[in-house]
Parts: sequence; structure tokens; C-alpha cells
Amino acid sequence: MDRLLHGSHQLAGVPDDDRSGVLRTALDAVPEAAGLVRPYPALLADGDSAASRLAFSCLSAAATFPRARPDQIADLGTMITILFAFDDIADNIAGQWSHHDITAFFEQLRAMVSGAPARPGEEDALGQGLRVWQAWCARFRGHEGAAAHAANLREQLELAGAAMMRERRWAAGEEPWPTYDEYVSNGSLTILYPTWWAAALAICGPAPADAGHWDSIARVTSLGAACMRLVNDIRTFERERREGKPSSVLILERAGLPTKAAVERVFAHYAELHAAFLAALASLPEPLAGIAEGQRRNVAFNGGWYMARDTHAYTVQELARDVDAYKD
Repeated sequence: MDRLLHGSHQLAGVPDDDRSGVLRTALDAVPEAAGLVRPYPALLADGDSAASRLAFSCLSAAATFPRARPDQIADLGTMITILFAFDDIADNIAGQWSHHDITAFFEQLRAMVSGAPARPGEEDALGQGLRVWQAWCARFRGHEGAAAHAANLREQLELAGAAMMRERRWAAGEEPWPTYDEYVSNGSLTILYPTWWAAALAICGPAPADAGHWDSIARVTSLGAACMRLVNDIRTFERERREGKPSSVLILERAGLPTKAAVERVFAHYAELHAAFLAALASLPEPLAGIAEGQRRNVAFNGGWYMARDTHAYTVQELARDVDAYKD
């Protein structure tokens, strides 16, 4: 672990020439994104809090699409923050919820993509999660590509919800821990990379929007998701050990590997998948060149970040300091 992380840097995945602009774009998107999440404090921490992922989320969106409009970065950054919160709900970090609660929650999320209203009244994390999603979906539907890609987003939410339920059962001991391959396949959904890209294709994809574009990027998106899952596991497996949750590293440990060897095995698998990911990107048709470049940038940014630090505890003030440090 120490050898893999030695010399890592949180902006390692952002090209040097782009760092100043990416940081500035992210910071410029923060006020609009913060305005969207501020009414929901039971679920979403303020961007000035070390518990918030808002600054990281806007930075991830800007690193992916450095030339996107500010409203696009705000919407995509806010979505990342919201998806982190949904993961906290599914993991019983933001409250304690039954399997039925989580299943019903994801059913409502899917319906709200097409305009269904949030359930009224609740002030807990579940209720606030539904209302912030309703607000975000209203903005999503304002993008030109939303109508073409809404069905893809609903499908990815369904797959992610089912995968999170499997993880809950594994963590609760209701089902045996999965094999390594089963875990990676499931974890490629719970990392929520495909869910985010279903929305990103609508917000920053080619015009005119075509629902079939999702089919064109499905394989590369799956590879990118697996890359994200494995590099995330290298960062978080100690926390998951404490929480009793499976991860790629811990499954290999259970199979008899020492921790150092397990981490190195996961990193080697990541490198193998990343090579396949880059090869698949190169085969995408020209109309999807912008999405291909975005996926390459996204995996590079997040991979570099996870090698350096967790997504927590990066505040808006720290983002502003980074903007000053990287001024042209």
C-alpha cells in the first residue's frame, strides 16, 4: 500500500496545462451547486464542512468536461454529491433503513426521473434524498438530451439499487460473501459510475441526442466502472474492514493472501482493466469522441485522487486555495 501510494498527488490525473482552468471551473460551479444541496442538511453537508464532498464533486465534473458550461458542471457536480449521499443511505450511514426502505427509495428515484413527485412530509435523510433528487431531476429535464436518455438513467438506477441491496445482504451476513469476480461485477454498479454517465451523456453528449449512444458506450463504461471500483477499494478497504463490508482486497485476504499481496493483486487487475478501457475508448465512433475523452479524463482524475486521499475533507476553502496555487 505505501509503495503504491508513494508520491501520489490528488491532481495527478489532470494534465498540467489544464489544472488551473479545471480548478477555476470547479470553484465557479460551487455556488450554484451549493444552492441546490443547502436545503437538505440532514443528508448533504455544506461545502465548507469537512464532511462535504461538494468541492470534490465539482472538481471531478470539471476534470471530466473542462470546457463545459458552468450550469453543466454544477448539475453534474451536484449529481455526484447526491449519489454519494444515496450510497450513505444504502450503507446505513445516513440513518438506519430496512431492505424494504431502500428498495422503495430506489423505485421512487427512478420514477422521479420522469417527473413523479417526491413523497411529502418526511424530514429524515430518506425524505430529503427524495426532495433533492426531485430538484435535480427538474434541472436534468431542462437539458436537451434528457428526453433521449431518461430511460437509460432509470435503468442504471434500477441496476445500482439492486446491486446495493446485494451488498447490504453480504454485509449483514444474510448471504455468503461473493467471489472476487462476483464482487467486482456488482461493485462496478455500486460505484455509480454508469449511473452518472447515463446523465452525463444527456448533459454533455453529442447533439442531436440519440438513446442508442448508450449502447455504443456500454462496454467502455463497464470497464471504466470496474477501474473506479478497484482503485476506490485500494483507498477504502481498511474502513470497509471496520464496517464488515466486502471489498476486493478483503476477499483476497480471506482467500489467504497477505494484505500487501492482496493490494498489489488488485492494483495489477486495475492496470489490466485500465489498458482494456483505453483500447475500448479508441474504438468509439467519432460522434462520441467528446464522451470518450470525458471518460478517459474521469477515470484518470479519480484514479489519481484515490491514490492520494479520500473524497471526504476536501472543502470549498481548500479548493479556493488550490485555485490560487495553480494560477497561470
